[in-house]
Amino acid sequence: MRRSALGVLALLAAVPLAAGAADPKVAGEWSPMMNFPVSLTHAHLLPTGKVMFFGEFEEGLEPPRLWDPASGALSNLPLPDYNIFCAGHSYLADGRLLLTGGHEDSHVGYPYVSIFNPFTLTWSRTESMNDNRWYPTNTTLQNGDVVVLSGETHAAGSNNPLPQVWEAKTGKWRNLNTAIQDLPYYPRMFLAPNGKLFFAGPWRRSRWLDPEGTGTWFDGPNSVYNGRAYGAAVMIGSKVLIIGGGSPATATVEEIDLSQPSPTWVTRAPMAWPRRQLNATLMPDGKVLVTGGSSGEDFDDDDLPVKVPELYDPDTNTWTKLAPAVDYRGYHSTALLLPDGRVLTGGGRNRRTAEIFTPPYLKQDGGRPTIQETPAAINPGSNFLVQTANAAQVAKVTLLALGSVTHAFDQHQRFLKLPFTVTSGGLQVTAPLNNLAAPPGYYMLFLVDGRGVPSVGRIVKVNLVVPAAQKKIVFSDTWKYDDRGVDQGTAWLAREFDDSAWKSGPGQLGYGDEDEGTVLTPGSPTVYFRKKINLENLVTAADLEVLYDDGIAVWINGVPVFSRNMGNGTGFGATATGSTTNAYERASIPLASSPFRVGENVVTAMVKQVSLGSDDLTFALSLEVTQLAGPVPDTLVVTAPNGGEVLQPGTSMPITWSSTGNVPSVDLALSADGAASWTPIAFGVANTGVYSWTVPSMSTRQALVRVSRVGGTTPLSDVSNAPFTISPQVSVMAIPFRSTWKYSDTGVDPGASWNTAGFNDAAWPSGAAQLGYGDGDEVTVLNRTTPSQSSVYFRKKITVNGAVTQANLRVLFDDGFAVFVNGTQVFARNMDKGVAHEKYASAGTENELVAGTFPTSAFVQGENTIAVVVKQTGGTSPDLSFDLELQLGVVPNP
Repeated sequence: MRRSALGVLALLAAVPLAAGAADPKVAGEWSPMMNFPVSLTHAHLLPTGKVMFFGEFEEGLEPPRLWDPASGALSNLPLPDYNIFCAGHSYLADGRLLLTGGHEDSHVGYPYVSIFNPFTLTWSRTESMNDNRWYPTNTTLQNGDVVVLSGETHAAGSNNPLPQVWEAKTGKWRNLNTAIQDLPYYPRMFLAPNGKLFFAGPWRRSRWLDPEGTGTWFDGPNSVYNGRAYGAAVMIGSKVLIIGGGSPATATVEEIDLSQPSPTWVTRAPMAWPRRQLNATLMPDGKVLVTGGSSGEDFDDDDLPVKVPELYDPDTNTWTKLAPAVDYRGYHSTALLLPDGRVLTGGGRNRRTAEIFTPPYLKQDGGRPTIQETPAAINPGSNFLVQTANAAQVAKVTLLALGSVTHAFDQHQRFLKLPFTVTSGGLQVTAPLNNLAAPPGYYMLFLVDGRGVPSVGRIVKVNLVVPAAQKKIVFSDTWKYDDRGVDQGTAWLAREFDDSAWKSGPGQLGYGDEDEGTVLTPGSPTVYFRKKINLENLVTAADLEVLYDDGIAVWINGVPVFSRNMGNGTGFGATATGSTTNAYERASIPLASSPFRVGENVVTAMVKQVSLGSDDLTFALSLEVTQLAGPVPDTLVVTAPNGGEVLQPGTSMPITWSSTGNVPSVDLALSADGAASWTPIAFGVANTGVYSWTVPSMSTRQALVRVSRVGGTTPLSDVSNAPFTISPQVSVMAIPFRSTWKYSDTGVDPGASWNTAGFNDAAWPSGAAQLGYGDGDEVTVLNRTTPSQSSVYFRKKITVNGAVTQANLRVLFDDGFAVFVNGTQVFARNMDKGVAHEKYASAGTENELVAGTFPTSAFVQGENTIAVVVKQTGGTSPDLSFDLELQLGVVPNP
């Protein structure tokens, strides 16, 4: 149903009557209407500075047009050999335009792929896609390849779910077979700083796509507003802005910073009018010009047009209304920034008109900055000279990718602000750091003065620079894995471990989320993963990316390099200490004692559930390394014992080392006095990187191990980074059963710091264990509230005189509990709902006795605080029990 005349008048009444006659210095101004032979449905700013466009539906069979903004000349271009309406498009590194799909009929696309050369004005065909696409999105990657997503195939609703990557080097397609995903028309996709593609809309749920290998999707944050069909989206630096859209249309705006570790959507100031079918254009000064759109409820409601542009300033989070356009620009309209700073708008359903908007910044008194000379091409990460006579007046240097826009979304534009300094003859400008910030291709370079007035843009090329860091593992790679629920002990961490009986499959691996490349068998608290890689030289930098749910630990050649939610330890039966859903993290791997070796390396990981009843599990891992260039040097590095360890006489301890180059065999030696003297351990040991050593009977806190090359023209050796301890361990009963505890049974939340050493428990009562109520066997009977309190708290201080090397625990409990050492959770049972005060235990039990060990890293020498929370299963639970025994292995202080 169309809007009533009264509704139209009500909206128009909101438009300032003076806008049409406003001062151009404030509101800008519009050119007279132009008539084109076809609609401006697909518009592209070419590297030549001219505009290529083509129209809607059957106009896609007519010649595309070439329009010269400088002269106004309009000419026909050669015809491609099929209808290119509703194609996807983005620029390649060499300035050519890649078009994917097209229009056979409404909702029926083509699989064809064409390339338009803007320098020769010719078309060529390349390899076709897997199937038809109508309304797909192209996104150019940091290496110049192009990802295409979505597009209807043969009927309404039959979207092509297979993402594909067009590889620039080969002109062939790589299928992302493990990233099948049904997506909407023209998904709003952006290349993010982490190398992933970010799906910003039109759905409320954001997602990430890793385009490496065979592809991996994982979840992103939800936006605030519920869906933005035919809304606009732009990228400013690392931030994505989504504007308007929806049904009915919304005026809301949101922003997300993709450079943050855990990016989230935040609301920004809304527009004055709701709009859908709008266009958002990035401007030379960093502002965003919104033009056209409709405030109506219909798909393309020209009864409620919004003709007043609005200009958004991200720095001040404010909108400014500008002079109104003449024609309505809705469905099938476009807007394109021109090199001279004006904006071409045109098109719309059955509209073959166009207007040019001159922004207020071009109506200011005085001249505009000028670029006298700049390099034709720039390398990411470099500095370059921009010659200008206006250096002292320049406030910003900006770089904008050439526009390629259709259907309310520009698939190529992005804005970057470049650092600069004034120098002799002009400005010394710093190029974008890498091709993740500025994918290779052509851009407009602007100088903007303190008034916000831009120069005429100079079109420059950003070259492709291959990064030194290279991926050795990507999310979709194949892993060996064991999901049988069998305890593998610790042997599985070694390079030599025989995993031939393990299954294998591509990432991501898991179950329960329906985005897995390999579906694992549910039910085990721990799943094991292994993968071998080869390195040609020394590693100088390494970064790890992981997807996990719920806990994860990662080792390289048996050396731990990353863990999350593993406070209960790495034992097979231990559960994760926290719950998460498809968490993504990126972390650098410390290389002070590098876990890598030249040649074969093994990467191992275990993923843990927070409980056996957890309904999903996720694992994927990416490893990026930078290796030393040139010949492999001779190196030798001790990796264990490497400082801080506490070893017991008579036990077996592997001495491990890594080496590169020419190291055929090694000698091993021990110092008990901080390197003042050395005692041989073994001579002429084959360079396997490991030697099984029986720790000698002695007591020292100044032990060091030395590994030395046998032979060679120059001496080569390495020593433990810091002293370690050799001393007998004694067993200490730190807390026996029936000990006295401070406790709080009031049912009141004691606050987040209750389990820390500094918490003041002076007001808490104390009593001997067993503590509880309802069973008649308590030494100290606790208060039972009505309903039964969810949580009862216990605290006890102990003193440790030495290094704790072992911790054994026995706990009598009913119904769930968690143990903390100095604020760190180390052990728990039936706590799947979490430790928050109001949470109840996840399962019930009756006076159960459980035993186990836990990591000792939370202990300190001297006073330690042991804190326990015991939980009921619900408000009607009639009984509660608690007692605890803690036995420690301690190497005493001398």
